[in-house]
Amino acid sequence: MASSRCAAHRAWWGMPMVLMLAAAHCNSPYPATDEQANILYTTFSDEPRHLDPARAYGGVAYQLICHILEPPFHYHFLKRPYVLEPHTVAAVPRPERRCVAWQGRQIEATVYTLRIKPGIRYHEHPCFVEANRRLSPAAARGIRGVSDFESVATRELEAADFVLAARRLADPRLTCPIVDTLKQNVLGLAEYGEAIEGALAEERARRQEAGGPLYNREQDEKHNPIRLDYMAFPLPGFREVDRSTFEVVLEHPYPQILFWMAMPFFAPVPPEALEFFGQRVLLERSIVFDKNPVGTGPYALAEFDPTNQLALERNRLYRDVRYPSLPEPDPADEAAVAHYQALEAAGMLADAGRRLPMVDRIVFRREAEWIPRWSKFLQGYYDTSGISSDVFDQSISLTSEGDSVLSDEMRARGIRLLTAPSPIVSYFSFNMKDPVVGGFGERARKLRQAIGIIFDTEEQTAIFLNGRGQAAHSLTPPGIYGYIGGEAGVNPVTHRWDPQLRQAVRRSPQEAKALLAEAGYKNGFGPDGQQLVLYFDNGWKSASLRPRLKFVIKQFAKLGIRLVPRTTDYNVLNDKVQAGNYQILSWGWAADYPDPENFLFLLCGNEAKSVTGGNNCANYASPEFDRLFKQMSRMENGPERLAIIAKMNRIVQNDAPWFGMVHPVSFSLVHDWYKNAYPNTMARNQLLYRRIDVDVRAARRREWNRPRWQPVAVALGLLVLVIVPGVVIAARHLRED
Repeated sequence: MASSRCAAHRAWWGMPMVLMLAAAHCNSPYPATDEQANILYTTFSDEPRHLDPARAYGGVAYQLICHILEPPFHYHFLKRPYVLEPHTVAAVPRPERRCVAWQGRQIEATVYTLRIKPGIRYHEHPCFVEANRRLSPAAARGIRGVSDFESVATRELEAADFVLAARRLADPRLTCPIVDTLKQNVLGLAEYGEAIEGALAEERARRQEAGGPLYNREQDEKHNPIRLDYMAFPLPGFREVDRSTFEVVLEHPYPQILFWMAMPFFAPVPPEALEFFGQRVLLERSIVFDKNPVGTGPYALAEFDPTNQLALERNRLYRDVRYPSLPEPDPADEAAVAHYQALEAAGMLADAGRRLPMVDRIVFRREAEWIPRWSKFLQGYYDTSGISSDVFDQSISLTSEGDSVLSDEMRARGIRLLTAPSPIVSYFSFNMKDPVVGGFGERARKLRQAIGIIFDTEEQTAIFLNGRGQAAHSLTPPGIYGYIGGEAGVNPVTHRWDPQLRQAVRRSPQEAKALLAEAGYKNGFGPDGQQLVLYFDNGWKSASLRPRLKFVIKQFAKLGIRLVPRTTDYNVLNDKVQAGNYQILSWGWAADYPDPENFLFLLCGNEAKSVTGGNNCANYASPEFDRLFKQMSRMENGPERLAIIAKMNRIVQNDAPWFGMVHPVSFSLVHDWYKNAYPNTMARNQLLYRRIDVDVRAARRREWNRPRWQPVAVALGLLVLVIVPGVVIAARHLRED
C-alpha cells in the first residue's frame, strides 16, 4: 500500500508542477542568458559546400566568409549607383599602360598597383604559432577543432598574401569558378595554370610508380595532398613589389578586374594557414582549410555545425573602421537629393561615424522549411525574413495603384518592408543549335519571335512572383549601368510603346500568329499537316512548380503548339544542357558585379555551353554581337559604351534566343529593432553595418510570447478530476491500515 500512496502523492504534486514549469518556461530557441545579448539572428537552409575563398561562390558561404575575409575593395554601403571603395588597400587604382616583357616579346599591358593599408592584422589563430605547424601525433592528441589549440597568435597583412591568394585560383584541384575569365585577361595566368597542372601530373606519376598497381590516388591525396610551391612558376600577372605593394598586370584593358577584386576570390591567404591545415594529423581529423577560413575581417568563425547552427564572433583585433556618411547632395541633382532624403527617412545616417562592427555575434540557424522559419520571425526570434508566396497576402497589401505596401498586421508589429531591384535576369532559352528552334534563318527566327510575343511574362510575374518583378526587354537589369528604360529600351519585337499609358504594351496574339504562319506553322501546324511539337527540359520536380509548368504549356497552346515537358533532376538536366541536347529550358543569372559585361557575356559565342562549357546555354553565336561585346567590355562607362550596348540589345531582340525574361524585385521584412537595413545587392558584407536594439527586441519577444495560462488551468482541472478519486481511495486504504 505504501507504493500506492507514493504514486498518488507523486501524481498529485508532480504532474501539476511539471505543467506549471512548462507554462512558465519561455519558448525561445536560444539560451536564457542570451536574452539581452547583442546578437543578430538569421537563418540558412543549405550547408555551405566550401569556405575556401578560391572555391566558395554565393549562398550562405558568402554570408560567412565575406565577414571573415577582406578583399582589396568593397562597395560603399550607401552610395547609388554602386561605387567601389578601398577595403584593405589604400585607394582604388587607375590603370597604367606599361610595356612588359613576357615570353620573349614586349606587351603593352594594363597595370594596377595596389598598396595595403597599414596596421591590418589577421584574427588570432593557431596557424601563426610555428609549433602548431609542426604537430606530432602525440601533440595532436585531443584536438578536434581549431578552438582546441591553446596557443594562438597574429601578424600584419602583407602584399605576398594577396599574391598567394591570386595564384591559388589557377590550381585545378580548387576548380575556381572564375579562373577561365581571369585566364583570358591576366597576363601569363593561362600558362601558369598549365605549369601547375604539369607539376601535379609529374608528382602523381611519381607516386603512382612508387605505390604500384594498388595505389589509390584519391585516398592518398586526401590525407597527403601534393604541396605545390605556388611561387616557383613565373606569373607576371600577380606580382609582389614590396611588403605592402603588389601589382595586377593584364594583357589588355579590362576595367571589370576591379569588380572581381571586390569578391572573396581575391581575399588574402596567409601561407601559414595552408601549411597548418595541410598537416596529416589535422587532415585525418577533417580539420581542413576549406571549413576554417583565416582572415582579417570584423568577424571570425566561432561555430560550424551545418546541421544546426553557424556563428560568427566579433574580431577584437579589428581595426578602426567607421559607419559611412554621405555629404549633402547638390540641390540641382534631383536623383541624389531623393536618395539622400530616403536614407535620412530610413534612419540610415544616424550611426555615421560609429565604430564597426556594432553587433557582437551573428547566429545562423538552420531552417529547412519555410513555415517554421516564418513563425519564428513573427515571434521575434529572427531579425529579418524574406517573403514566400505562401505568406505574401498576410504580409503585403496592394494599393489601388497596384503598389505593394505592408499589411496592417505587419505594421502593427513594427515590421518594415525593404524592396530593391535584384541584379538578376531569369529567362527561357532556345537551343540555337537545334534544327527546329535554332539557327539564324528567317523560319526559325520568326518562330522564336512569335513565341516571344505570345508568352505573357507580365501574367507569369503577377501569378508566380506576386508581381515582384518586371518583364525584361534586355539582359541588363535596372540599377546596373547599361540598363535602358522607357521607350528607348523597349523590345520592338515583343512590345510597342503606348504613349498614353507611358509604358510598354505586349503585341497582340494576332501578330504572333501572323509571324508563326510566316515561319511555316499556320495555327501551329507545319506544311506536312502535323502539329508542331516542342520539348521543354526542366528541373521543376517539386509539386509547388506544377502550376507554373501548366502555365508555360498553356502559353504555347495559344499558338497551337504542343509543348512536351521533360522533367528531371538538376544533374541530369545540367548534363543535357552541357551536351546541347535540348530545345527549350528555363535558366537564370545573378550578377557578380554591377557592370553590363557580366550579363551580356551570357550570349557570347565563346561562352557557348555545349562547345566550351561556358555560361551561354542558348549556344548563341553572332559574330556582330561578339565583336561589339569585345569592344564594349574594354571601355569605361560613357555615352559611346551605352550606344554600343543599345546596338547589342537590338541584335539580341531580333534574333530572339531568349524569351519570357524577368528582372525580379527583392522583398524582405525586418523588425524595427534591426537598424541600418538598406538594400544593397552588391555589398556582401552588409552585416558589418547592422545594429540591434536589444532592449526593444527583448520587450517585443516577451509581449509576443506570453505564457498561455488558460490551457494550463484547463489541464489542471482535468487532472484534478482524474487524480482526486485516486487520492480518496489511497486515503481510505491508509485509514484501513
